[in-house]
Amino acid sequence: MVKVLSPVPSPRPNRFRDHGKNTMSHDPGAGNAPTGVPDDRLMNDVHRTIFAVDMRGFGGMNRTRANFVAIREGMYDCVRASFERAGVCWSDCYHETVGDGMLVLVPPSVAKKVVASSVIHALTETVHAHNETHEAKEQLAFRVGLHAGEVTYDRRGVTGPAIIHVHRLLAAEPLKEAHADSPSTLAVITSDWFYQDVVYHHPDCAPEAYRRIEVNVKETSGTGWIRLPGDDRPAQVVPTEDGDPLVVLPRTSPVFFQVVDALEQIPCMRDEHLRQLVFDQLSYAGMIRYAPTRRAHLTSMLRTCTAVENGLVELVTTISNLEPPDSLPMRGLLNLLT
Repeated sequence: MVKVLSPVPSPRPNRFRDHGKNTMSHDPGAGNAPTGVPDDRLMNDVHRTIFAVDMRGFGGMNRTRANFVAIREGMYDCVRASFERAGVCWSDCYHETVGDGMLVLVPPSVAKKVVASSVIHALTETVHAHNETHEAKEQLAFRVGLHAGEVTYDRRGVTGPAIIHVHRLLAAEPLKEAHADSPSTLAVITSDWFYQDVVYHHPDCAPEAYRRIEVNVKETSGTGWIRLPGDDRPAQVVPTEDGDPLVVLPRTSPVFFQVVDALEQIPCMRDEHLRQLVFDQLSYAGMIRYAPTRRAHLTSMLRTCTAVENGLVELVTTISNLEPPDSLPMRGLLNLLT
């Protein structure tokens, strides 16, 4: 007698048990193929705008599993809502969640400038709304990578050098350092190609708010452009002690980082002991966030200066007291600021 075994029922989905597994959008009419991709197009290369998300500080061990689920749900809801607010049909986009991030592929029918402007703007709003209604352990802060290129769909999802590149951009240390030192909940990095061919040509994408960085992650060595939406403050003009105007530019503008470059050339700021002496004399020294490298520390100091009334005037005056009157590096700094 042959014993017939009943088929094992499929397990019910469990949001806690399945947490951390890769999930991707599927089209029920296409078998295992990703959304909108019929079987006969699998393994074919297609061009897509690539929108990748990585969460800042996701692995904090003070969170419960329920907190982690709330964060992942919030991430998905915010990203989806930002595309919909920008007028992009979410069901037309391929999307998958991977651990503490997301990957969204936008079809060529959607202009790239829409992703770099309207979607990013909407994402700042949806993240803010989420954080307003959630406790600190469930609040969101994202790094977003923007790129475009050829991708290949297969039965497991999508792959290709362009997708690898955008994730290398998200792992760039200068991006992480800038985001860690900023109140902005969003940090955006684009590939050099995406900035030069898309962002630069459209004022709505705020090209002036981006700055160039070097990306050296694993086998990737190249250029990226970063911006911190919400930390793009308007320029201010404050008087110096001798009456000359001193311009304080937005903390993510290219000129801001030219000032950081100029500070690095000043002898007393290159010397660790003298640099600490300058810091100790500032009235707001206790507000400056420490960073392990000289450039990161100077960037932190300059950001604090721009947030304190007459903070930059105080810094320039303090440095001037340690530099000779004919100091060329000091003159270079003043030329940028006056």
